[in-house]
Amino acid sequence: MDAPPEFDAEAYAREAAALIGLPLDARHLPGIAANLRLAAHMAAVVEGLPLAPADEPAPVFVAGRDAPG
Repeated sequence: MDAPPEFDAEAYAREAAALIGLPLDARHLPGIAANLRLAAHMAAVVEGLPLAPADEPAPVFVAGRDAPG
């Protein structure tokens, strides 16, 4: 299986901003790209975790509701 292509955070930021009509100041691009790279790294960590058939998603959190028990 081929490795996925390198994530180009700056290109992604430019294209996503253009797609939704968001003006993107070039001075902000380095910070935006750094945050996108961090988010991609965190997603890769989560995606790399093995899940067993018994694993289930957490219940829905509702602020202010008492915990069961």
